[in-house]
Amino acid sequence: MRQHKQVALSLERQHLKHIRSYYRTIAEINLCLGNIHRSIEHKIDKQKYQYATEYVNQYISYTTVWNIKFVYNLENPEVALLQLFHLEYIFEHEPKNRFTMERKQLQEQKKQFSKVNPYKEEQMQSRKQEMLNYIKQRSE
Repeated sequence: MRQHKQVALSLERQHLKHIRSYYRTIAEINLCLGNIHRSIEHKIDKQKYQYATEYVNQYISYTTVWNIKFVYNLENPEVALLQLFHLEYIFEHEPKNRFTMERKQLQEQKKQFSKVNPYKEEQMQSRKQEMLNYIKQRSE
């Protein structure tokens, strides 16, 4: 009986370690994406991306995509996904020769996110399309 308890405790510890590692990784991705946002914020016309920002801000608690705070936001994979979409949208509408370092950082974070990604590809595409539809509706 004692051996079963030890095995159960060991499995529980392993699971908790995995969970903590997952949320730590998501937080690191969110922090890096937040740094990219802060580095480009004053170099772009934020008004041009108003609707994309509005959409993303709906899903971020108590703060904005330009200044992400709070553990809840940092450990939230949805916030990371939406930050990725937001930055991709901005970079698609900026000249290709601008923000080369930030674009590389974004690609690195996309790779990191894909390793821990809790979403299926269809869900991600659907979510991105939802954002694009929102932007299109608002800008008409």
